[in-house]
Amino acid sequence: MKKFYSLIIAAVMAAVLGLSAQAAPPQFEAVAGMNFSTVDREGINFRPGFHVGIRSTIPIPEVTLGFYVNSAVKLSLRGFKTDSVNYCPFFLDIPIHAGYKYELDERAAMFIEAGPYVGIGLFGKAAGKNVFSDEVGYKRFDVGLGLRGGFEFLHRYSVSLGADFGFLRTTDEFSAKPRNITFSLGYYF
Repeated sequence: MKKFYSLIIAAVMAAVLGLSAQAAPPQFEAVAGMNFSTVDREGINFRPGFHVGIRSTIPIPEVTLGFYVNSAVKLSLRGFKTDSVNYCPFFLDIPIHAGYKYELDERAAMFIEAGPYVGIGLFGKAAGKNVFSDEVGYKRFDVGLGLRGGFEFLHRYSVSLGADFGFLRTTDEFSAKPRNITFSLGYYF
């Protein structure tokens, strides 16, 4: 199953790189915001966190006016809470999305995008122990589907709401997949 997800991500990346060779130069955006993460299991609570990173957007008007692809690299505090333990893993999240931006007027636009993401566990704690240790058992690798929509103002600022749906189990202890709701602010530079 991991090979299947890796193949999908590799195909999307190849498509993005192939399209970007003929596209306009990328636009870069600094992003920061809040995460509200959990897993799809009853009795588990949302855990607040944050994310910071850089996003690169490449417009591809050859497909249709307003179409673009983007990729980001974000440090993200995710996890979940049980009655007894607060899981606090930090991940390096790498989403690759395709989207459409609709210009409302010369000062504002709205956008929507979707695509796969990969999460790589870096460090974190759970009950005072390394969250990725054999003792705790949180998985270091995550892959899933992300959705994001929002508004852009003055071609300089953005505000967005997103959701990530993980495909892989977070631990061997129970069958639960990660879920994350994000609220982000961005600044194009």
